[in-house]
Amino acid sequence: MGLLSFWRNRLLTLATTIIIVLALFIISVFAFATSVANRTAAILRDKVDLVVYLKDSASEDQINALKDIIGSRLETKSIKFVSKDEALERWKTNHADNQDLATVISETENPLPRSFEVKTNLPEEIKTLADYVNSEDYAPLIEKISYEQTKNLVERLVKITKFVKVVGWSLSLLFVLISILIVYNTLRLTIYSRSDEIEIMKLVGASDYFVRGPFVVEGISYGLSGAIIAIVIFYFFFKFSIPFAQNYLEVQDLKDSLEVNLWLIIGMQVVIGVILGALCSLMAAKKYLMITEKK
Repeated sequence: MGLLSFWRNRLLTLATTIIIVLALFIISVFAFATSVANRTAAILRDKVDLVVYLKDSASEDQINALKDIIGSRLETKSIKFVSKDEALERWKTNHADNQDLATVISETENPLPRSFEVKTNLPEEIKTLADYVNSEDYAPLIEKISYEQTKNLVERLVKITKFVKVVGWSLSLLFVLISILIVYNTLRLTIYSRSDEIEIMKLVGASDYFVRGPFVVEGISYGLSGAIIAIVIFYFFFKFSIPFAQNYLEVQDLKDSLEVNLWLIIGMQVVIGVILGALCSLMAAKKYLMITEKK
């Protein structure tokens, strides 16, 4: 009877299903955006670092002392010293496709500076550490700091993460509440339109659970149909948005790592849709039965 009512009230069913689809799609999009932001943060933490280039006049003792000072900072996750020879090897590797450029620097005449590659615990801590190292106390040892080259990338990452967490989940909660109200009122209208049937069932001794059963099935049908449509839409959204996200964020390792998240989000859509429909139907039926018992 619940499935029959679901099909019979096609216009009402369509309107309710569309609201559920919108809610589930919005939730999925921001869950996906959160996954992208978190995964991008993990990837960029391995790529974004602070490079401190040292002057050739700095002695080994001074370099070791500076390394200990930077390494003892709370912001520092790791620090690596890059010698002139290692810098030269990297130069040759990076320009392997251009032999003229690769061989322009030789071991006997190597102008590449020694450096420290410093990784921080959080991307936003790079600025704090850069400001500390860039003080006048260490000016005689330091040629330059590469923080400015990574500043925009760090700021973009921080802004994206904050936007997703604050705005995204706020909108998701709003749409869930709207969906609950719509589904709840839709099922209330359905229940009131069948008040005569319910009264007859109660007169012949039907229990409250038996009366609620068809409405629970109808509510689950709303949620499940909305979830299926939302899954189809979100699947295509996922496939088309991944290349855009990779290009915009300049990260090429997103797709494979987010495949697991795709199935988790799809499962979440089904669970939320079914729970939403079942909960609203139970609430609406319980409310109606309480009112009829008082009469």
